[in-house]
Formats: sequence, structure tokens, C-alpha cells
Amino acid sequence: MTRSPEAPFPCPRCINAKMLPQVWNGVPIHICMGCGANFFEAGELAAWEGWSFDIPPAIASEMKARPARILCPACHGTMEHLDFPLDPPLTVERCTSCRGFLLDFEEIRRMPAVGTWAARSAAQGR
Repeated sequence: MTRSPEAPFPCPRCINAKMLPQVWNGVPIHICMGCGANFFEAGELAAWEGWSFDIPPAIASEMKARPARILCPACHGTMEHLDFPLDPPLTVERCTSCRGFLLDFEEIRRMPAVGTWAARSAAQGR
């Protein structure tokens, strides 16, 4: 079954609430009208942050992945927690199948720190 990019889908956090398509800063995302969670399809988080990749390569080996207990709202694949060793630590959810990201407002607010960390890591040759 093919899903229209404009179609809403259920929020994996609220269960019954719908994630509605929106465009913010020119980037299409889905926002839950119940809890405010945001789903970025693969590549959209990078576009939102002005990066080349959703996870900057300089830090990909330093983050830790572990299973999450929710399914992807877009493809119903298994989600994983990605733990970033920031201070304080940052955890976001990513789909292991479609590579989409589910973030709440606080996680979105803290994503620029991931970019700063990646830039420092790249400058240090990690």
C-alpha cells in the first residue's frame, strides 16, 4: 500500500492522535496534534538543520543505538533510540527501515548541539 505524503498517520506516542502534514521552513514534516511529536522522513531532518546527512558522519560511530518500544508512524517498522553523549544526554528515535526520525519539541530544540558536536569532532579528525 502506498501512502500519500500528504496523508496523516497515527502518532506512535499518543496511539489515537493523528500526525498531520505541515511545512516548516520549507521542510515537510508530520506533527502530532495530541502530543506535539514531529516525524521527519529520511533526509528531512538534515534539510531542517541545514546538514548534508540526518546524522553527521563525524559522530555516527559515537552514538549508541538501542531498541525502542514504538513503531514508525510512516512505515510501521521498528524504531530505535539513538543516544548522543551530550551534556545532558540526548535521545531521539529513528526507524530502522525508512530511516525517519521522531522527535519532540525539546529534542528538536537541542539538535543544533548535535551539529556543533559533529563540527568539533570533524575538526579534531574523529
